[in-house]
Amino acid sequence: MDLPAIIIKTRNLLTMRGFEVSQMFEYENRYALYPTRKKNGAEIKQVVWIFKEPSVIGIAVVKDLNLEMQEQNASIGMLVGGLRFTPAAKKSARGLRVELIQGNYASFDLFEHHLVPRHRIADEDEIDMLLDYYGITRSELPRIIREDPAVKVLGARPGQIVRIERESPVAGMTYYYRLVVDGAR
Repeated sequence: MDLPAIIIKTRNLLTMRGFEVSQMFEYENRYALYPTRKKNGAEIKQVVWIFKEPSVIGIAVVKDLNLEMQEQNASIGMLVGGLRFTPAAKKSARGLRVELIQGNYASFDLFEHHLVPRHRIADEDEIDMLLDYYGITRSELPRIIREDPAVKVLGARPGQIVRIERESPVAGMTYYYRLVVDGAR
């Protein structure tokens, strides 16, 4: 069976984020994936719904996904394939840890491009060391908005810190840290 392109793209995105997809189910209007990954010895579960046809996604769909997240004991969710998302759905999704991805998201690996430096979500130990060394707080770090393409691919949430690695012929490897925020503040 040939899988639709949107499923392949979504599985690649999840793999890049460190998730392993072992289960997939097909329903009348969507596919459901149940990826997992290990972090600090604990298993993180996710529920992903991929819609077969692009449609407007409202708050009811976000709440339905949240119910399945609770049934599956999953801490995060993802809705893929929406034509657009209503403002109420966006607000509800933020509070329920549901990521919303429109159906036409990039079909290539952003980080494979030679002009895009490596990005990753920084570990708490690394963040503590950074803040102690410079004597600053999280809010004093430069910001990056959650709508930034690299932040979207990583799945970073506001409050997390992204580490950007840049190679320079003069300085060698340099690291930049950015605080993820909802909008330009």
